[in-house]
This record gives sequence, C-alpha cells and structure tokens, in this order.
Amino acid sequence: MITREADYCIRIVLHLSKPEHRKQPVPVNELARAMTIPSPFLRKILAKLIEAGMVVSYRGRNGGLSLRGEPGHVSLLDILRLTDGKGLLLNQCLEKKGICTHQGTCTVHGVMHTLQATMEGHLQAITFEQLI
Repeated sequence: MITREADYCIRIVLHLSKPEHRKQPVPVNELARAMTIPSPFLRKILAKLIEAGMVVSYRGRNGGLSLRGEPGHVSLLDILRLTDGKGLLLNQCLEKKGICTHQGTCTVHGVMHTLQATMEGHLQAITFEQLI
C-alpha cells in the first residue's frame, strides 16, 4: 500500500512538473493550499525531496520550489523508493539473503522475485512527464 507520505510526495512532484509551474518557483504556502497538505507534513516531505536533489528551494520574496531537471527523468519508482523504501517489497526475503529460514528450498521465492522485478519495471517506466 502506498503511504500518505508517498501520495503527497507524488502529488507535489506532479504539481511542480506542470508546465505553468516550471517557469518560476511555486511558493510553499501556495503548494500547501493546492495540495491540501498540512504545513508541518509538507515541510518534512519537501526536506526529503530537496535532500534527494529532486526539488530546488529558492529563498526570498520571489522564492519557492521548483522541480530540478525534467519531469521525464523522474519516475514513480524514484518517489516511492524515496518515501517508502521497504514498503515496495512484496516479501522480506527479497530484501536480503539469510532473512528467511526457508532460503534455498522455498518454491515461492522465485515467483516473488519475478513479480517484484515486474512491478519495479512498470513503476520505473511511468515518468511525471507522462502523468502531466
């Protein structure tokens, strides 16, 4: 399941990807209002996006936020990995070897591995350029 944080993060990047918001920075209060995201939660999410280098913050009277780079270079998988990380895993055995006591004898592991790769491939293929 996609968390609320991931949902907000997707909506923020989508908003900043729109052509009308790529010309000048979007003020934080405008973003909070447009996305109906509580300010404290918005600031937490923005900190992650800025730290990851996906969003740029500009200070001053005409400051705000902008998407760094092109929307076609940011995928849904990028955002979900940033916000959820392990939340994308279908099973904990896919995270690291040795975590499962049935390793080597489990007939389900290969299927889960294939499903995981398929899901990640589809999410990687969906860019914000396509979504706008």
